[in-house]
Formats: sequence, structure tokens, C-alpha cells
Amino acid sequence: MPTPAQRTALAATVIGLLLWLSATLGRAIVTYDLYEPGTMRLRPVPIVQQLDQLRLAQNVALIGWASYGLTVAAAAGTALLWRGHLRREGYLAITLLLISASLAWQGWTAPTELALAREFPSRTVPPPLERYETIRALVEQRFFRQSPADLLSVLTAATAIVVLVVQPRRLPHG
Repeated sequence: MPTPAQRTALAATVIGLLLWLSATLGRAIVTYDLYEPGTMRLRPVPIVQQLDQLRLAQNVALIGWASYGLTVAAAAGTALLWRGHLRREGYLAITLLLISASLAWQGWTAPTELALAREFPSRTVPPPLERYETIRALVEQRFFRQSPADLLSVLTAATAIVVLVVQPRRLPHG
């Protein structure tokens, strides 16, 4: 029977995964909506509207990074609290491996994310229009050249959630 601490760590991991998945999908939807479908051309809308939409995407990104941090911290806590049971609870080992692997692609996108965050110092007011070209270049780098990392983030979070629900490789308690 899991202890309350083990249950809490596992619940925090699941909540972190759900928030991370939601924020990653939400940000991608908001950002890709700026572009004409199937192209890298911006939709013909005023620059101020584009900056507002990018500010919203950046706010969602903060939620994504915070929830990713929660996920990693909760997964580390889960690993420590369940370390003696990981062989029997194989689904936990699989989930912890997925979260550990995600450090690679999250680390790949982190410098671009930090550069974008510096361009949006206010969470409510868009940056000045003279910063638009710099922001546009960072967004294109982040969402077109680094888009495999977004796909891997979505797949990792979704797979970890499914693994925690289905619980494959779990040995019966005896």
C-alpha cells in the first residue's frame, strides 16, 4: 500500500504532466495561429495584434515551464520515495525514464525561450514595435526550427499520462 507521501508525489507528477501538456499545446496553437496554414508567412494582421498574441503565447509558456519544473521535481520526489518499488511498479520506471529523457529537448529550447522571455518584460503590455523583428526571428527559430522539441514534449507528456493510467509492466502485489 503506498504511503501518503508516495501518493502525493505521484499526484504532483500527474498534475505537472497535465499542466505541461496543456500549456505546450495551448502555446503552439496560439503561436501557429499567427501564420498562414502550411507556410512560414505571417497572416496579414496588424503588428500590434501579432505582438499581443505573442505576449499571450509567452504567458502560456511561463505556465508550461513552471509546470515542467513541477513535473521534474515531482518525478524526482517520486523516484526517491518509490525507489524500492520501481521493479514491481514498472509503469513508474517508464514514466521516470520519459521525464528524464525530456530534459534533452527542453534543454535544447531553453536558450531561445529565455531570449524570448527577455523580449516580453511585461506580462500585460506588448514590447515596443521596434523589437518586432527580433521577436519574429526568435519565434521563427523556436517554432519552426525547434518544432521537433514541441512534438517530443507533447508526446512525452501524453505518453507518461497514458502509462500512469494504463500501468503496463506492473507486477501484481502479493
